[in-house]
Parts: sequence; C-alpha cells; structure tokens
Amino acid sequence: MRTLKSLLTIIENDPNKTWRDELGNVQLTLNSTKSTVTKFTPTELMFGIHSQSLGLSKITPPGPDSEQEMRIDLESARQIASNNIQKAAASDTQRFNKGRALIKPYSTGDFVFIKSSERNQTKLDRKFRGPFVITSVLDNDRYELKSITGSHHSFKYAHENLRPVPRGHDGLVEISTSLMNEEEEEAMTAPDNVELETGHLDRQDCSDTMTVGSETLSAGSDTLTAESDALSDTLDHEIIEHEVQIHAEQDSP
Repeated sequence: MRTLKSLLTIIENDPNKTWRDELGNVQLTLNSTKSTVTKFTPTELMFGIHSQSLGLSKITPPGPDSEQEMRIDLESARQIASNNIQKAAASDTQRFNKGRALIKPYSTGDFVFIKSSERNQTKLDRKFRGPFVITSVLDNDRYELKSITGSHHSFKYAHENLRPVPRGHDGLVEISTSLMNEEEEEAMTAPDNVELETGHLDRQDCSDTMTVGSETLSAGSDTLTAESDALSDTLDHEIIEHEVQIHAEQDSP
C-alpha cells in the first residue's frame, strides 16, 4: 500500500498525467518488480515468465532465443521463493524477540493478579487487582481465571496482563486479606434486619463494634462537653454572688 501510494503521488504531481489513466502502468510496474523477500517478481511466480517494465522492454532488443529465455521453471521458482519467505520470517522473529524476556507459563491452580484497566482507576489506585486463581490454561498464552472468593464468573486474560502472587508469607497475606475484604463487603451490603450470630467475633464484628463504640464515645463526649459547659456557668455564677456578698458585708458599718 505504501508503494502504491508513492506511485500515485508521483503521477498526481505531474501536470500532464492523471492517476486514473496511469493505473495500467502502475499495475505493470508492481507485477514486474522483484521482491526483496522472494527474489522473484509476481509475474514470474504466477505465470513462469520473465517480465519487464515498458521502459526496459523498449530498449532491450529481442534475441533469437528470447522466447526460451523468457521462460523459467515455475515449480522450482516457487520452491525457492517459499524457502526465502521462511528464512525472512525466521530472521524477523529472531530480531523481534531479541532482548525480550522469555515467558514463564502459569499452571492450573496458580494465584495471579490481573492488571487494572486505566479507564477505571485513578492515579493512586492499585495497578493490579486480585488475587485470582487459574482454572484452565488456554492456547496462545491465555488463561481462564476465577475469583478466590467463590464467584462463579470466569475471566480470560493474556499472559502479559497477569502477575504472579508472591509465594510464602507475603502471598498468604494477600490471599487472606482479599478473603476478609470480601466478607466485609458482603456484611456491609447485608439487610439491616439480619441479626448477627452471637459467640462468633470475626474481623467484621470487631470493625462494627469499634465503629459503634466510636460513635457512642463521640456522642458521649458531646454530652460531656455540654454538661461541663453548664457546670462551669453555674460555678461562675455562684462565685460572683459570693464575692458580691463579701463586698456588701465589708461596706456595711
């Protein structure tokens, strides 16, 4: 496409030519140009004959054996072109993978994080969410995942969007924290008329108790402040009356 655009641009910039009238010459030029990959022209690989552009055909005189010279072995040319294509593909693959890290595939049952979408996060949000567990290994370095909280919804992600959960103590902390956060969200979204079981105190119960206690303490502090202000006003009034009475007794004969 880039070559075709360049040819049409050259024709369009010529005031004596229009691109509509020159499409035949453009087609002949493309079909008679040797490819840098196959080392053959499209006409040679399609019909088995050598082709020349109009300019070369005008200055090259035909010889006595010109017809035989124009013919090539089609099967041999196609085999050579196929080998050249494979060599070029291998060279491009090696150049592309040079300096790139090798993929270490995950296995079923591994815990991983999923890269968060940039459209659904702020600058301070976590770059990865999870953890999730791999339930199936798919083709082309893709995996099927599920949440460790028991959700039946599955996800499919490519390898580059996953990060492994650290092994050992750090990984256990991440998994346990995720489970406890899920329980907190379920408890927060539970109806108000649902009574909590007594005798079982988990992290959510402690959080709710501390929150309620904090609100009660805050209310108690406000009440205590109000009572303290009232008591202070009463004491000040009594002190003033007592001082007035003392001054009155001193002034009396």
